[in-house]
Formats: sequence, structure tokens, C-alpha cells
Amino acid sequence: MTGYGEATLEDGRFVIGVELKSVNNRFLKIAGKVPEEISYLLGELEERIRKSLLRGSVALTVRFEPTRHADLYEIDEELVKKYLKTLTRIKKELNSDEPIFIKDLLLLPGVVQTEEALKLGKEEVLPVALRALDEALRQIVAMREMEGATLGKEFRTRAAGLEELVARVAKEAPRAVEEYRRKLEERVNQLLRDKGVALAPEDLLKEVAILAERSDITEEIQRFESHLQQFRGTIDQSGPVGRKLEFIVQEMVRESNTMSAKSSSTALSQGIVEIKAEVDRLKEQVMNVE
Repeated sequence: MTGYGEATLEDGRFVIGVELKSVNNRFLKIAGKVPEEISYLLGELEERIRKSLLRGSVALTVRFEPTRHADLYEIDEELVKKYLKTLTRIKKELNSDEPIFIKDLLLLPGVVQTEEALKLGKEEVLPVALRALDEALRQIVAMREMEGATLGKEFRTRAAGLEELVARVAKEAPRAVEEYRRKLEERVNQLLRDKGVALAPEDLLKEVAILAERSDITEEIQRFESHLQQFRGTIDQSGPVGRKLEFIVQEMVRESNTMSAKSSSTALSQGIVEIKAEVDRLKEQVMNVE
């Protein structure tokens, strides 16, 4: 399911922002982008996401900016003095009037220590990052719940439509057997008429009975109706229901395929094709439901 959430927090030493984007995916897939200086947070942030979301392709972006830069850098004063002493001596030896600037000294190797200074401790950064993530998750979950409510209404409408289609097919099934009996009798009698032979009624009934048994879709219809009831009941449940809905719809697919294989009339086949088309639409949608 789709959704978006973001939050930015500041604790006085740094500002941290978290952005989450979610798009449809049958499984949960997280792609995280975290600044190098706080890369140690990625594992715990992803774990927190997994506790809140079960499906979707989730893009996690974290922004980090120190706010008190002076406290995060350290200048090696003794090294600066050595550099200055050496440069002063060289100037004197070369009889140079070139001035020595402090800003140039700061650029010399080893004067400013930054490699570890910017890497604030995990115990300082993680709590703030998790609070920002929780707020972003709250927003994204709220958006997904709204989308889920909309999908729920659509699922109920589709379930009602499927119920009508199944009722039509159930009504047409007995007619299909009678239509087969009538057409079979007409074809056989036409073939035998020229030979002066008549079709025995019991032979016709036997053939029709065989077809009726092979094409009987009563059980499939009953199971399909049962799946529809389960589908409706699952929609009304709280919490994640996507996996269960996916299983129920897969069973609907199975039953509709069996009905199609048993179909023996054009009218019956048309109704079953409509059922299969509607079930396929449901199948695509429930794969993205949390």
C-alpha cells in the first residue's frame, strides 16, 4: 500500500530528519539511505519499520546535520605551534616577507581533528532518530489505513457483484444440462432418421446422466459462496488481513477454474468467464493489502 511520512527533530547538538515513502509490494522491502556518520543506525531503524509495516516497498531517507560545529571539531594547538615555528624559521632563512595566516595553518595535515568528532555516539543519536521515525511511521500508517478503508468499500462492492454472478450461474447450470439433452437428441435422431432407427429413451437418459455428473458444479458454487462469506468477514476484521484475503481469493480462483472446465454451455461459460475476470481483479488488489 502507498503512503508517506516525515519528521524532523533537533536536540541542540544536531538536527535529524526521517522520510518514509511506501508503494505497493507483495512483500516488505526496505531501501535505506543514511549518512555515513550515523550509518550505525540503519539496522535498528529498519527493525522498527518491520514492527509497524508488513508489506510494501519502503524507501527510508535520513538527514543529519550538526548544529554546534565548534563543539564537534578539535584543533591540535601543539601541532599548530610546531607548524608556525617551522614556517617562521623557513621565512627567516629565505629572507621572505610572505605573511603566515592562521587559516592556512588550519588546513595543514593533522591540525583539525574531525574524523571521529562528527560521529556522535549511538546512545546520543539513536533515541532522537527513533522518535522521528515513529512520527513518520504514524503518518504513513494513517495514510495506509485511509487507503485500506477505501479498498474495503470497493471489496464489498465487488463481493456483492460476485454474489450476483454466482447466483446467475447457479440458476443457469440446470438449464445447461437440459439444453445438452435437447441438442443431443436432435443430432442423434437426425443421424438415425435416414436409417429408420430410433433412439431408445433410456440410452439418451444414460448419456445425459453421464454429462450431468461430469458438469455438475453444485459443490464448486457452494464452496465459492463460502469463500465469499469468509472474504466479507475478513474485510471487517481489525489488524493486518492481506495474507488471509490473498489465500481466500486464491481459493476463489481455484473454484472458478474448475467451474470453467466443467462448463457445457455457452451461456454458462459466459457467466463463469465474468466470475473469473472479477476474481482476477480482486487477486491483483489484495496482494497489496496490509
